[in-house]
Amino acid sequence: MSKLQDDLLQDFKEQKNVIYKQLEVFDPLGTLLSKPAAQRLVNKTVLIITEIVCYLLSAGSIAFAVFMNKIYPFYILNDLQNRPEYLKLGWMDIRIFVICVYALLGIIALLFYGLARAMRQIRLKNNILSFAAKNIKTLVSQHLKRKASIDVIEQRHFLELPDLPYENVRVNQVPNPGYEPGV
Repeated sequence: MSKLQDDLLQDFKEQKNVIYKQLEVFDPLGTLLSKPAAQRLVNKTVLIITEIVCYLLSAGSIAFAVFMNKIYPFYILNDLQNRPEYLKLGWMDIRIFVICVYALLGIIALLFYGLARAMRQIRLKNNILSFAAKNIKTLVSQHLKRKASIDVIEQRHFLELPDLPYENVRVNQVPNPGYEPGV
């Protein structure tokens, strides 16, 4: 058999091994990433709605802080600062209390904004995972077709394909051409 045939047979067997190894990796990955389209759409819709609601709550917290003096129970904060009868409670204590209420509203607005950004990042990552799942499915199907064609070639030419001389052979089993027993 010629060197070219040996090289082609070796390449054929390497391709077969590579395909089998890649299928071992990609097939479970494709299975794990595959989700029904309806479930992915529901998740995406929930994430979009949650993101919008969080942005609105963040903006609402800021608007609430601006208009708090005109809203029923919170107008008392303005009265606490401006009416002389409440000054005996301590001007500095009242001022610190009002500042704390505004700071709390600012923190709430920042937290809702951060939550909205996190929902956006999750949604974008889910889009990437969906894209990867689609491409991995394509890749797995191509590998399965290649595996099937390799198996067909191997079955068709089973008797004609010789074993390579040193495939799955241990070091001590390789004949030494320089050694002649009995000499």
